[in-house]
Amino acid sequence: MRKAQLIIIFTILLGGTAYFGHSMQKDNTVPQLVSDAPGTLPDFTLSDIAGKSSSIHELAGNKPTLFIYFNSTCHLCQEELGSLSKRIDEFEDYSIILTTVQPLDEMIDFANSLRIKEKENVHFLLDSNMEVATYLQVRSVPSIYCYDSEKQLVADYVGITKLDLLLEKLESGS
Repeated sequence: MRKAQLIIIFTILLGGTAYFGHSMQKDNTVPQLVSDAPGTLPDFTLSDIAGKSSSIHELAGNKPTLFIYFNSTCHLCQEELGSLSKRIDEFEDYSIILTTVQPLDEMIDFANSLRIKEKENVHFLLDSNMEVATYLQVRSVPSIYCYDSEKQLVADYVGITKLDLLLEKLESGS
């Protein structure tokens, strides 16, 4: 009898834990913080869409910077950057650096589809040697990093992240 009661109590506790764990699970629209990202904006020199070499720090200038590591074939990246492109004017006070390891022609096609590459504050860079991916320890895309005007990390996320949250973090880094 005592053994049966213990089994019932254990089952209830296990079931309750599973239920509460599941109910508190985040959906894919809630970003996950990246815990081990370096605290400083990387300063590598990479090629842009036109083949020109550019320093990440020079492109960021002294503005808060939104740095996104993406892959154009990733549906989450397509959704995140598609949303960003629709609200790009809200980000005009910030530097936006979009970086990928993909071949140049794929990056150009994707940049053209977003219709934001002509914006003065938007920069597409090719990380062909995966230097930035290694530095940032990118494990998944999109990986999103918000830096203040001093190039210090304010926040970082993996996955689809609400643009209002990104704007809030960039504003705090002004």
